[in-house]
Amino acid sequence: MSAATRARRLDETASITVFEKGPYVGYANCGIPYALGGVIKDETALILQTPNSFKARFNIDVHTNSEVMSIDPEKKTVEVITDGLAPTHHSYDKLILAQGAEPFRPPIEGSNLPNVFTLQTIPDLEHAKNYIAKNDCKSVAIIGGGFIGIEVADALKELGLQVSIIEYTPHVFPQLDADITEVLHTEIRRNGVNLLLNARIQRIEATTPYASSQVIVAHGGPVPADLVLLVVGIRARTALAKQAGLEIGKTGVTVNEHLQTSNSDIYAVGDMVETPHLITNTNLQLTLAGPANRQGRMAADNIFSRNEVYRPNVGTLACKVFNLTVASTGLSVHQLQKMGKACQWVTVHPPDHAGYYPGSSPLTLKVTFDPITGALLGAQAVGVKNVDKRIDVLSLALQTHLTIFDLEHLELAYAPPYGSAKDPVNMAGFVGSNVLRGDVKIVHAGQLNLDENEYQIVDVRSPGEFAGGHLPGAVNMPINSLRQHLDRLSTSKPVLVYCQVGYRGYLGYRILVQNGFDVVNLDGGYKLVCQAGLKALQQKDEDKMDVDVEQTLLVDTDGKLRSHVDLPSPTSPTSPKPKYNGTTYFVSPTYVGPTSTTPIVPVTTTTETATGAPAYIGPTNSDPEGCIAGLVREKVADTHVVDAESEDCQASVAEPGLESDF
Repeated sequence: MSAATRARRLDETASITVFEKGPYVGYANCGIPYALGGVIKDETALILQTPNSFKARFNIDVHTNSEVMSIDPEKKTVEVITDGLAPTHHSYDKLILAQGAEPFRPPIEGSNLPNVFTLQTIPDLEHAKNYIAKNDCKSVAIIGGGFIGIEVADALKELGLQVSIIEYTPHVFPQLDADITEVLHTEIRRNGVNLLLNARIQRIEATTPYASSQVIVAHGGPVPADLVLLVVGIRARTALAKQAGLEIGKTGVTVNEHLQTSNSDIYAVGDMVETPHLITNTNLQLTLAGPANRQGRMAADNIFSRNEVYRPNVGTLACKVFNLTVASTGLSVHQLQKMGKACQWVTVHPPDHAGYYPGSSPLTLKVTFDPITGALLGAQAVGVKNVDKRIDVLSLALQTHLTIFDLEHLELAYAPPYGSAKDPVNMAGFVGSNVLRGDVKIVHAGQLNLDENEYQIVDVRSPGEFAGGHLPGAVNMPINSLRQHLDRLSTSKPVLVYCQVGYRGYLGYRILVQNGFDVVNLDGGYKLVCQAGLKALQQKDEDKMDVDVEQTLLVDTDGKLRSHVDLPSPTSPTSPKPKYNGTTYFVSPTYVGPTSTTPIVPVTTTTETATGAPAYIGPTNSDPEGCIAGLVREKVADTHVVDAESEDCQASVAEPGLESDF
């Protein structure tokens, strides 16, 4: 309908006729999942126009329930059957095909049961809603974990249904990267959805006649389903184009830059066509509403001699996943690697707006670029708020051929409630530019194999953060004390340094590399390790702890770093013997470590004792970070504790009065 209304605006005298196979025109099918779940209360709100309104406002003749059966390109006519009556023939000067795509029905036994539905049109919506109401459905199985499947699951939970998602691939949103989607898995399950991944459906079988069923999955129990929704993708509608002898590509109808098919008087637009992709440099089907609407408008422009050229797509999209939003543009890392294209990427976790302003929440932003030129190749983001805003900026950056270096210079709207002086997009630019300029070398968590003992692993977070989990084999050397303990590391073996999100790791990298060490920083920090579900890279020492205490370095008075050793027994008769908990506490003969009643003992300064026992220079109530100055622990006034989620990626979050930067 975008094409028809644009044509009318360009020519008031043209005869414009639309044939629609179904009963509705001008409806918002993107809202169907939310109407099914009752988020949109009245489904008629999705019907934006009717045949009568099109006629009244645009003088366009719209025929519903009218299917075009064939095209005769030589005679320039179409054969139409309306409401099952005898065929009629209509002539045209120019013809636009906008038939979209049809749901893919996988060859699953039982997929024709009466409680199995697809969900693409308003009639699909009406049938599913009526079935739910009539049969008092309690459970639904959604086959497919793409955008529609997730949106439907989100909406149906609002109805109080028991929801299962059955996805064939290892993660939902298969086009995205696993380290982004793992966050979504956590959110989906947190909201009570039964999520099955790598699932192989054997059949759908009825459990009661015409009322209920169960989905039988290999290597798993049956999934109860009063209702089954098949949302496993779509296929371009090409049958009519094939009948007309038009050229068909691998995924849709072939069109040129003016959206003309192989017959210059026939145009095709929307989900049924292949259009150029900016990154792949190939023609692909793109099933997104925005490009489809623009294509319709442009086809009308070109029919009336505007000579518009359709620009390549970058595939920008966003989706609500319960309380999170995920969005992407361009290609993911796994898509680029699959096509053999070299790429580098960086991951940052800044807050969505200034950390000191109420309501701030972290987001994860992953930006991919060419490892030589820095040309942007894609971006993915997940978070609670303002995710789409950042991906929209990066989509425009992709379309205008910007590089990772250009992101450093983008001037974006800022006020504390809306953003940061250094926007997350800027931050990704800073980090990526540092990588390409050689200011830092990074390693990605998915590339690590710590069993090979390749690195000395240094965790520069606070002791409390370290206690919550760390890389196996890591030693905790908080960033504020790192310079004082460089002699405990060997320059003959590479060092892997990391923090929670990357910034303190970067600071540690700069300190170490300028002191002669071969260093890499962990991209995305330990937070990404946890978000991505990389269990093999996570270790906690809870089994070695008697009390829940923070950790710090253990340094003997001879200056050697001690780890994986027993501590001296406390001299206090009322205190339990503290067990080693990773890199633990210092204990002097007068025992100033934690007790069962005081997990962190307030100590201002503790010096080396005359007997040569190790001095306690660990954390205290007044200094939870356990800052170290030589072998004497100096109290640091007003120490700022960095939140493990937002960390010091954000100005005014790292230290009061000190702005952090990459």
